[in-house]
Amino acid sequence: ISPINPSMATNLPLELVHSILDYVDVETYVAARSACRLWRNAASLSSILRSALKETPVPIPPRTDLLTNEEWNIYFDQVACSNLLGHRTHIDKTESRRDLPEDCTPTTVLAASSDGQQLVTLKGARATVYSRSDKHGHWESSLSSSLYPLWTSVCHAMMDGGSTGCMSLNQRYAKHRLAISSQGHLVAVGLGKTVQIYSLSGDADGISSPAEYTLNQSNTVLASPTGAGYEDTNGVIESLEFTDDDTLLRVAISNETTAFQPTRVRYVGNPPDASNYQRHRDLQYWRNNIHHIYLDSASMAVTLGAGEEKIVLRGLRLLSSSYKPASHQRQPPPDPSSSSHYFTASLQSPTTKAYCIGLVTVSLTSPQTVTLTRLLPSHQYHPDPPSTPTSKPSSSTSTSPQPTPHPTTDTEYITTTLQTAIQRWNPTNLPSANTTTPLLALSPDNTLLVIYEPGAGHSPFASGGALYVYSIIDHASVYKHSNPDANPVPRATTPTELQNNTNTDTGTGTDTGSKRKYPPPDDIPAWSFLLDVTTVDVEEVRVIRAEDGGYVVSALAGRDVLEWWIH
Repeated sequence: ISPINPSMATNLPLELVHSILDYVDVETYVAARSACRLWRNAASLSSILRSALKETPVPIPPRTDLLTNEEWNIYFDQVACSNLLGHRTHIDKTESRRDLPEDCTPTTVLAASSDGQQLVTLKGARATVYSRSDKHGHWESSLSSSLYPLWTSVCHAMMDGGSTGCMSLNQRYAKHRLAISSQGHLVAVGLGKTVQIYSLSGDADGISSPAEYTLNQSNTVLASPTGAGYEDTNGVIESLEFTDDDTLLRVAISNETTAFQPTRVRYVGNPPDASNYQRHRDLQYWRNNIHHIYLDSASMAVTLGAGEEKIVLRGLRLLSSSYKPASHQRQPPPDPSSSSHYFTASLQSPTTKAYCIGLVTVSLTSPQTVTLTRLLPSHQYHPDPPSTPTSKPSSSTSTSPQPTPHPTTDTEYITTTLQTAIQRWNPTNLPSANTTTPLLALSPDNTLLVIYEPGAGHSPFASGGALYVYSIIDHASVYKHSNPDANPVPRATTPTELQNNTNTDTGTGTDTGSKRKYPPPDDIPAWSFLLDVTTVDVEEVRVIRAEDGGYVVSALAGRDVLEWWIH
């Protein structure tokens, strides 16, 4: 068969192009809109756009004339953006060994900055900071110092761990955790329940007198009063991370046996106080504020539950201050001393399991408020997939080989899983949102949310998990679906409003009060896609903007690095 001349596709009659577009799947339709002028013009006709959208689980105007042709094009682009249409077919994957300084050994404890250009290692009590100009540059040592007070944390860990010998250490407390600030001059070291922050900027006092905090110490300051049912943590430090321009330290906690077991996330620091320090988040800021608990996922869950149902928030992560959702109008806090942050987490309750976006407001003078603004589609929580019969072929039958009937190896299982996941609107290909240890990562521009669920979507006889990608761009949809017969979940309310509404219930046994805490469905549901399945346990996930466009998702697994370039 002779190769097809590409120019033939640009010279087809418009009627034939319309017939082709009416047959292709929506991912191919998106590609057609990015082709030549002929195909884009053909794919911009309102009636053709409406037909293409029938394949997606989004509200569709019952008549074409309800939107102008321009509005139809805007609406389709919003749907494509929210669901990352056309992107999962343009992904390059690489696997490599992690690029580390030459003197690093397999037992070296280390941590990298968010941009990957700063690295700190810990050998015994000696911390060394390395830097490089770019991702492919050579690591050069810039700072090195012995952290002698570090041994006090070892003593704390031995006592907390209940060791019986002077040199024995409970396995729960035996591994150091590190974090380095964005400027590379502050290093946080965690062991057991103790966190110490050192300054490596050359000041001897920054080494001899670190800022120190213990998870369950009594002299902590809470940014907001906690609600009834809250329990302090009894777990140990799992990971550390400087965030919010180094004004907060994110502390992931594991091995917890409270009602919120086995994990929680806590943010320590006091961002409103940061402006009182001239130097960029110097050590004195942390000496004064490391005991300040700004946010605690368990406390937020208690506030959100409002005494009605047990809610747990897993993998809590704050969005950057640049996040400005279009569908949720952020009201200025009534108290000038209060502050607000948008967050994302895995929401787990008896009625709902989904990844959420919400707004938390803290104040020393009043209880914190937690408002859910979005619930992202999950295996359990999702809009109904399209049920209208269509003549369009499934992309799994048109572009993929038949899956292996009975996979017997991890490789075959992954291949089968990824082939099955091509069925984009099948809810079984969405995240489960029920794992206790999800890893959440956000792109710097608040566009992508990447989730790693350990033990999900992979072979039952191997380690590893599955990675999913959401678009969290919040559009003001040009089409507002209104159905008087529908029973949407009422708008999200503050805990005070929820309590007031609950007090007025008649006790009929309905769960109307419970539903009030959940937001209404999105105008345009943002379905994730399955990025990949791993056979190794992922310890950390990051998302950055690629130099040549798109995004790079990185997963660290020991000394191995898995990367996916999403074009």
